[in-house]
Amino acid sequence: MTANASRTDGATDQHAVRVATDKFDRLLDDWHGRIDELKVQVDLATLDVREDVAKRLEVTENVYLAVRSRLSDARHDAGQSVATVRQSVEELLVDLRRAYDDAEAVVTRGRET
Repeated sequence: MTANASRTDGATDQHAVRVATDKFDRLLDDWHGRIDELKVQVDLATLDVREDVAKRLEVTENVYLAVRSRLSDARHDAGQSVATVRQSVEELLVDLRRAYDDAEAVVTRGRET
């Protein structure tokens, strides 16, 4: 492999990481909006539901921040492969969905009582 081919591969990898992280950024913006909507629902919930949901929302927001941090790290680490970034972020997104679903379920149960 020549030095030029190596530089081209590096530039291609960087571009692929940038495209992947931009996609995940947009997805995280959507999640942030959903979390904010759930916070409004929590404010309207009864007091006993609020405490449980507040704890679950804290977990959800922490997972959200972990994904944001991982994306930020990926942008600055030129050695990251797209596959590595995608896999770690997708695993965190699964955790984010679970945390959000748990919080949302508490709000839903609170409305039913």
